[in-house]
Amino acid sequence: MIKSINNLYKKIYIYKIKKAIKKLYKYDSDLIYRNNYEVTISCKLSQYLFRMFPKYDVDAEYNKHIDNPKILDWTEVRPDILIHKRWNDKDNLICIEIKKLTNSEARNKDYNKLINFTDINKWYWYKLWVFIDFWDQEAKIIYFSDWKQLWN
Repeated sequence: MIKSINNLYKKIYIYKIKKAIKKLYKYDSDLIYRNNYEVTISCKLSQYLFRMFPKYDVDAEYNKHIDNPKILDWTEVRPDILIHKRWNDKDNLICIEIKKLTNSEARNKDYNKLINFTDINKWYWYKLWVFIDFWDQEAKIIYFSDWKQLWN
C-alpha cells in the first residue's frame, strides 16, 4: 500500500529543493537570465537535486513508466524532473515542473499535469509536486501534496 508522507518529511524535502534552487542561482544563474531553454535549467537543477537525494534516481525529462511510455490522458508526457526509483511506482517521491518568467504559456497546463502525477488513483502517485517559476533573481515555488497546497 502506498502511503502519504508525513509533514516532517515534507519539510525536509522542501528544504532540500530550496537548497538546490539556491545553488542553481548562486553558481548557474546565467542559465536563467540569459534565457536558456527550460530543459537546460531543469537538467542543471536535477544535478543539484541528485546530491540532495542520494538514495533516489533524479531524472530530467524522464518519459518511462517501467518499460512503457509515461502516459497521462492518452498523451505521452515527460515531467521536467522526477525524484523516484526507476522500475517501480511505490518510490515515486517528487515531480517537478518548471517555467521561466519569459515563458508566456499558461501555468495551468503544468498544474494539471502535476495534479495527475500526484493522484493516488492513478499509476504514478508522486508524494509531492513542485511548480517552480524561475525569475531573474528568485524562484516562485508552489508545493502540493495530498491535493493541498503546502506552505512556501
